[in-house]
Amino acid sequence: MLGTYFNQFTEAISSGWNHFWFQRDNPKTVSILRIVAGVVALLYALTFTSELAIWFADGGVLPVDRTYRLTGASDPQARVFYWSIFYLAHTSTQLYLIHAAGLISILLFAVGFQTRITSVIATLFVLSYAERAPMLMGVLEPLLCPVMIYLCLAPCGAYFSVDAWLRSRKGDTQEVPASFTAHLATRLIQVHVVAFYWMMAFAKLGNPVWWNGEAMWWLIAQPDNRLIDLTFLGGSEGSRLIVFAWTHLVVFFELAFGLLIWFRIWRPLLVALAVFHWVGLGLVTGHWEFAILMIGLSLAFAPWEALEVTSENSAQSEESKTTAAEPVKAGA
Repeated sequence: MLGTYFNQFTEAISSGWNHFWFQRDNPKTVSILRIVAGVVALLYALTFTSELAIWFADGGVLPVDRTYRLTGASDPQARVFYWSIFYLAHTSTQLYLIHAAGLISILLFAVGFQTRITSVIATLFVLSYAERAPMLMGVLEPLLCPVMIYLCLAPCGAYFSVDAWLRSRKGDTQEVPASFTAHLATRLIQVHVVAFYWMMAFAKLGNPVWWNGEAMWWLIAQPDNRLIDLTFLGGSEGSRLIVFAWTHLVVFFELAFGLLIWFRIWRPLLVALAVFHWVGLGLVTGHWEFAILMIGLSLAFAPWEALEVTSENSAQSEESKTTAAEPVKAGA
């Protein structure tokens, strides 16, 4: 009896593991995620344009040798390695030529042109922007860079892309088959997003200002990065209660998202709430690129196939109602 239980237990674990990782999925999800990651990566790269030479040229704030010293990469005993294609550039002209190539490659990836090739090239450029000065990294790079790598594994140009349009122009109207790499990339992104939610939530739980409800007020009161001024919320007792409630709801939502998003019944609600959650935080903190990415990556949990089945069923039901409503013609 005990042996039978353990056999069933191991079979349940192994079947659940195989179902979670080793399935085939429609590439529509990764195609949508390609657009999200491509747009955010393009916005991220464009932020370097105005001050690229000021920061990274030889006479700038962070030339290559100074970056090596600050990161410890120049010390052979430190065993620290950073690589960036921008390390090859030393003048303003060289920097902007590489920057232009990076913008073009990321744009081609976002629109889905030759996606198998441009996804790899765009990922190398995004990594190069992040690794050129690691001490300048914010909250965006640790999420954007892995997502770009995951999308390199999948046929993310199968839908909603220039590649798909070119296929249709050639008369290829066949449905793109389900892909294991599409499923794997989606799962990796899902796990990474959940890990990010829990990492942020547990980090907040280690800070007293998130326990006493003052954290959102400190974010609101910072004038440097915010996109909207909400300091009027500190003017009365009632408005301060709103700020305290907002603080606790932020932590509660991030904890709940990481747990409940794996249950399909909760996904539409959590994805909708994520929009309000990140719009609010993006306006207050100024991390609007990160907010857009988090909202977009919530679509990794969207059950596109279920939505398509629902729409087809509703269309069939409407058609059956119309047919039933037509009067039967009397025959001779």
